[in-house]
Amino acid sequence: MAPFESMDISEDVLSSSSSSASSPNSLSASEECAVCGNDVVNSSRYGAPGCLGCIVFFRRAIVRNSVFKCLKDGNCNITNEYRCACRYCRLQKCFTVGMRAEAIQRRDLVGPRNPLDIKANLRNLIDIPAGSDTTIDESKENLLQNLVTLQAEQFVKALQYFSDHGLTTHPRRAESHDVNVMLKLCINQASEWGRQLKPFKRLSIESKQSILAEYGFAFLLVDQGFKTAKEAKDGFWLLQNNSFMHSNYFLGVTEEMEIEATTNKKAEYHEKFVSELLHCVAKPFRDLEIDEIECAALKTVLLLTPSFSKRAVYSGQEGYVAAVHTQCMEELMEHSLNKFPDRGEERFGEILLLISSIRCGIKAIYNQTRVSDVFNFREFDSVVKDILLS
Repeated sequence: MAPFESMDISEDVLSSSSSSASSPNSLSASEECAVCGNDVVNSSRYGAPGCLGCIVFFRRAIVRNSVFKCLKDGNCNITNEYRCACRYCRLQKCFTVGMRAEAIQRRDLVGPRNPLDIKANLRNLIDIPAGSDTTIDESKENLLQNLVTLQAEQFVKALQYFSDHGLTTHPRRAESHDVNVMLKLCINQASEWGRQLKPFKRLSIESKQSILAEYGFAFLLVDQGFKTAKEAKDGFWLLQNNSFMHSNYFLGVTEEMEIEATTNKKAEYHEKFVSELLHCVAKPFRDLEIDEIECAALKTVLLLTPSFSKRAVYSGQEGYVAAVHTQCMEELMEHSLNKFPDRGEERFGEILLLISSIRCGIKAIYNQTRVSDVFNFREFDSVVKDILLS
């Protein structure tokens, strides 16, 4: 079956693999992380009660013999909200509260016995049988790198699909069928992305659809914004198959498109819409030179922090959400500091500020679906209409 011909978001069955670490539920409800104060404690195996984020941080720092610097003379206040701000003070607090390097066992040093081969195991969403487990374990290192591998595979699959179906094109004005295919693509790929993370995988079908109604557009904007920033000339917004939208509604119009002569209002709305996408997403992506790891981080944060009215969609999974979110934030901070040693914290903040810009782009797309012939939802696939345009 072709990758984007249908979508199945049937119920997932979580694996119940054993772990040497104590689960949060097995610890005292009154206990909190001795390092950051998080009230979801994972274990005390390194000598002090710690949340998953602080345990992983401590293990990684010891295994890598990491050397950190503090910009505030070693006086940073380590709390759950700001624990990523200073790794030096966080590590010192780990030692202060009783965590011991010698408590790290050999299995912690060499990693899991059966490491996750993300490249070999990730498959198209429709090819994953119900009950299979492709979830990335957030307690392992390199969460973002694993997701970058998935991201690269999704790009390759999409290009192959475009080629097989004659959808790859030289730059031309995007039409309704181009947008329809891209929306189907983003639903499938956003679903596959979500299936890698335990909080999304545990949701009911209804909750998954609620999240995808917003997250599908967010996923699309990150991918298209990344492509536009790298490949497009000023004023052009690129879809994945190289068709484009331009603030000039009539640019690239051919006789076959049968656009009415009286389209002044549509042209006005179109100009505002494309200009907003370029300003909110493409320009900052280009100015900041966003890379693949930062795209993966944005996609993950957007999935875990939906802004729609059903805010309690992850209710009961706060511990899982916090663990994945913390892992993502810590790896993004580490990436920012490696990429920009002199201003890594500032870079980290710049990436997170893009979340609100992307959400402005989502709102612009919702508004545009009501007035544009490019977003002619009457011609769209039923899955697209039911999930994204309902």
